Amino acid sequence: MLTPFNTLNPMMSFNSQAVFAWPEFDADFLEMVSGVSSADNPSQRRDTHNWLSDFNGLCLKQAIAWSRLQGQFFRPFGVTDELFTAWLKPLTEMSEQAVAEGRNPDLIAQDNQRIETRYAQRLKDLVARLTQPPPVSRYSVPGGERFSCVLQAQELDKTFSEGAVSQNMAFNPAMCRWACEQLPGRLWLLAQLQGFQQLEWQYHSKGQTRLGAMKNLLRSLLQVIAGKTFSDTRRLPYRKALPDGQWRESDEDYLQACADRLLTLLEYDAFDVPRYALTSPHARLGACQWQTVPGSELHSVRLRYYPGPDGVAANGKTLYLASPMINRCEIFDLAPGKSVIEGMLKQGYDLYLVDYGNPGPDQSKLGLDFYGKQVHDTYLDLILQRHPEQDINVMAYCMGGTLFMPYLARRIEEARLTGRDVRIRQVVLMTTPVLFDDDDSGHKPMRDVIRQQYDADVMQRFFGHSNVPPQTLELGMHAIQPGVSQSVAEGFYGRAHYPGAVQEAAPFLHWLHNGTRFPARAHQEWIQRVFLDNEIWRGRYCLSSSCPELDGQPVNMDVLNSADLALFDYRGQRDPIAPVGSCKSSERWGRKADNQQMSRGGLNRTIEKNIGHIFVVSQTLLAEFLDAVNDFLQDEPPAYQNTPE
Repeated sequence: MLTPFNTLNPMMSFNSQAVFAWPEFDADFLEMVSGVSSADNPSQRRDTHNWLSDFNGLCLKQAIAWSRLQGQFFRPFGVTDELFTAWLKPLTEMSEQAVAEGRNPDLIAQDNQRIETRYAQRLKDLVARLTQPPPVSRYSVPGGERFSCVLQAQELDKTFSEGAVSQNMAFNPAMCRWACEQLPGRLWLLAQLQGFQQLEWQYHSKGQTRLGAMKNLLRSLLQVIAGKTFSDTRRLPYRKALPDGQWRESDEDYLQACADRLLTLLEYDAFDVPRYALTSPHARLGACQWQTVPGSELHSVRLRYYPGPDGVAANGKTLYLASPMINRCEIFDLAPGKSVIEGMLKQGYDLYLVDYGNPGPDQSKLGLDFYGKQVHDTYLDLILQRHPEQDINVMAYCMGGTLFMPYLARRIEEARLTGRDVRIRQVVLMTTPVLFDDDDSGHKPMRDVIRQQYDADVMQRFFGHSNVPPQTLELGMHAIQPGVSQSVAEGFYGRAHYPGAVQEAAPFLHWLHNGTRFPARAHQEWIQRVFLDNEIWRGRYCLSSSCPELDGQPVNMDVLNSADLALFDYRGQRDPIAPVGSCKSSERWGRKADNQQMSRGGLNRTIEKNIGHIFVVSQTLLAEFLDAVNDFLQDEPPAYQNTPE
């Protein structure tokens, strides 16, 4: 039986007349020929299942456990454990090398990335070729002659594979008709679809994946080529319906939007989202100039100072920004119009930012005490030396605030013993979790992931000397954000045809795909002490101190209640990373009596909005946040007094 799939087999030949007997090459037929694979998520999974990586990881853990068991059994006989674990050494060295070079240490994930890159390149090539005129065929195909369709398609492909993209950046109707109506064009188009299908079947993940987002791009392209929409209205990528079920745009407008989207992605070479994020000239981070404060170099950590813009008078206040360790500090300064720093500089603050950098192997043994105590001690002292008459306002994002709250409590404890002024009156917390439990915090999904999949010994063996790579950290984040790999790419593709959208998204995508390493010991302490043991909330979190009676002792978090300290909590109802149930600082500590929402009064304020974790990418949401923060910081609480509890 002759089917369209027979033409995709290089070992088969067919009668050329049969090609013309096929159904019209409309959108439905092209979609059928493109086939169904894991990229289409036929099981309708809401998450991303990296099944082969998970299987390999399980096998590795079992092999390590068996090697340990053998070592324990033979140890009494004088046999060293290394005899049974020596096979791990080359794997560990490969992992450390990958981390040092910024590559994913998971070979399966690396292969997935290779497939995504090749798929994106094929999309780019196909769209580019469809902007050119159809080639003049060198073949004469008399009726009934048999020949190899794959060889024919490859030869035809070579006739214009090196052609330039059309200057007017538009799909060539003649080229599309050639691909759908002429025998050589049909053969060529089928061969193109075969190439996509082969890559899809090589992929090692299921569910909602980045490849799935690119498959939707391909499906939109098939409609552009055919000049018709799919008959199944449930399978129209990027098409939106009104509340009454009617489409927002006509079929013609929808097809034009699909064409504009693809041509824009071609213009900016943005089919491969991670590659675009890391190489595009539009992906430069930062809106403001900065300089490193002399004497602030602590391993990879630096204190940045941001000079105020010309024409803005200083307001006599200092703002200290505590960034999270898990991401680059530019979350505070993504791009012009999307920069917390830019907005606060306009208010006249002397602004400083903690930049943790990208920790190297020399920092693998440093724990949370260094990053959450020594760094802040050093930097606040430097700031007070530069601005001895000014108090310090603090703004902290996510993990940066989580670690700063016990630091501030310890600073207050030390001030009571030494008589020094804390010099910190107000703290702004942005999506900052402090409560970690299985009941009220909303962190049970992540805590379950840690309990089920995190193996401290395995992590120490593979990353103990090289630090935890951002790709490994990303897996944990994705586990509590089902399908985020596909949704981020879908969102980028879906808005690509809007003027300026591709360029505007570049800085955030660069930040998202250019994470930093997490020091090994600090990461292990974060997982165990903060996430699982909930030490900060329970008052069991220990920090060092210059005061011998406090050194190494648990921090008394309740001292935050008697320091005339005003806390501002900004939290999001759609935030799975820092759920609203975990952002409780302003409800438990500080001037919490009669906690105010969006109003004045020198008290704590809790702002809860329908936002996600990275709300600063929205100019509208960022403007609302800055208005609320400026109102809060202008309303100063009374000066701190060393009052007893």
